[in-house]
Order: sequence, then C-alpha cells, then structure tokens
Amino acid sequence: MDNNMDQLKIDTLKELLSNQKEEIENTINNMKNHKIAEQDVDSPSELSNYDNHPAEIATELFQFELNNALKVHEEHLLQEINDALHKIDNGKYGKCEICGKEISYERLKALPYSRLCIDCKKESEEKMESLKNQRPVEEKVIDMPRGRKYLNSREDDEFEGIDQLNDLLKQGSADTPQDMGGYEDYEEFYTNKLDMQGIVDPMDNISNEQYKRQLP
Repeated sequence: MDNNMDQLKIDTLKELLSNQKEEIENTINNMKNHKIAEQDVDSPSELSNYDNHPAEIATELFQFELNNALKVHEEHLLQEINDALHKIDNGKYGKCEICGKEISYERLKALPYSRLCIDCKKESEEKMESLKNQRPVEEKVIDMPRGRKYLNSREDDEFEGIDQLNDLLKQGSADTPQDMGGYEDYEEFYTNKLDMQGIVDPMDNISNEQYKRQLP
C-alpha cells in the first residue's frame, strides 16, 4: 500500500470504485432485461428475410453488433473494478503491475482501476504504436495503387491486377531458375524496361514520338 496514501484517500477511492461498479452492474442488467445485446430468434416478424431490402438487414445487424460491443465493454470495466477492489482488500492496491512503483493518487482518482503508472502506460502505448508500423512487406505494394512502384525503371501510372501480382512475385515464389527461362533471380525475371503496364490495346503502345513521326 502507498505509504503516502492515508486511509482517507483509500476510502475515497474505494467509494469511487463501488459507485462505478453499481452503475455498470445496473447498465448490464438493463441490457440483459431488455435483450438489447442479444440476437433473439423470436425477434424477426417474418418467416424469411428474402424479400427485405439488404440495407434493412444490415442496419439490424449493425445495431446488434454495436450493442454487443457496448455490453462487452461494460463487462470489461466491471472486471477491472472488481480486480481493483480485490487489491484494496489484499493491500496491493495502487502499485504498477510493470515496474512495481506506486501509482499517483491523482491518476487513481481520475481512473481508480488503473493497473499501470503514467510512465509505464505511456511506454506501453509507444510500443503498440511501434508494432503498428511493423507491417508485412507485401503492403508496400498493396497500399500504393497509383504513383511510385517498386523496381521498374519505366512505368506508366496504371497499376492493374497483373502488375500488382508481378510486384509481389518479385519478393520470391516457388519457381526455380529453370522455370524462369535462365534468368538469375526473381527481380530480373519480373522486371522489364517497359512491361506494358496499362496497355489494353495495341494503339495504347504508340508513343507521342512515334505519332509525331507519322505526321506529314
């Protein structure tokens, strides 16, 4: 227990937790009584949804998923509060679960079920942000449908399905050199000076310079 936190502060935080627990329990009970977050088999008024507009069915599904998410969120908060109350009874309340240091009273008053001190909380958020940036290499191709692409020295601005496939295959495939007609590596095989990207008709392959040479 925090040596700097007297019994009055502990009682204040316990009262905050108890009040929040009561509010959340009432919310969860009301949701259960009114079946707000339950997909009741008796709720449809028709034997079949075949003649219903898809938007109506989608709206019902969205509302069910939203209510279910709210219920899960409330149940998670209730578990956090119960854990905090249990720590108070065991004399372990107010200590960071990572570094073991005391959590400040100000932070506990704002969020009485806090598990981490402010420093460890910030550090954990920074790590999560770093993990978001560690994405598969394939996404470097997938998330750029236009503009700069990987390896070709001359490419147009079109990026069609076959172009995306070839860029992915540049990372490697199950083919061996004998399957690639003597090429040394995947990059050489799937990369051309002009790989006909965006060409859907022979006329598309005529450059402006070629067109000018045809003029009288």
